[in-house]
Amino acid sequence: LTAAFVLSQLVSLFFIPSKSMDPTLEVGDVLVVEKVTPRFHTRNNIGDVVLFTPNERLRDIVSSSGGRISDRDLFVKRVAAGPGDDVSVDSTGSVRVNGNPAPGKRDLCDAEPLRLIEKYIQPLDQVKMPEDDVFVMGDCSSVSVGSRVWGPL
Repeated sequence: LTAAFVLSQLVSLFFIPSKSMDPTLEVGDVLVVEKVTPRFHTRNNIGDVVLFTPNERLRDIVSSSGGRISDRDLFVKRVAAGPGDDVSVDSTGSVRVNGNPAPGKRDLCDAEPLRLIEKYIQPLDQVKMPEDDVFVMGDCSSVSVGSRVWGPL
């Protein structure tokens, strides 16, 4: 029992529930998440894949679309901009970081034919990311609800 408790403090399993990170992480993939390093290293770099507890805006979006989020649910995205970066989002959902297209490929999956994500995108004039925030996006931008919908993390 003690060993199980210690192990639960070191690692956990996370199942990928959606296409937002497709094809990097596909629905049903299992991640083994090491939990010790984040307690000592808090800075995320551009390109890092991060797991996080959803903020209030994201919780509202999920519940208004008929979904449910428990206190144990985590979301997974990739860091596209960090503290001090200038970020803008146009009405189509295209993101620019420091005047350039967001780093990395963002349309790695087949487009969602109804383009439902577009009704949630919040255009954003150029904003400097605060010191403790990051801007996160999924690798499959046609279905990913990320910072361009609910703001920085």
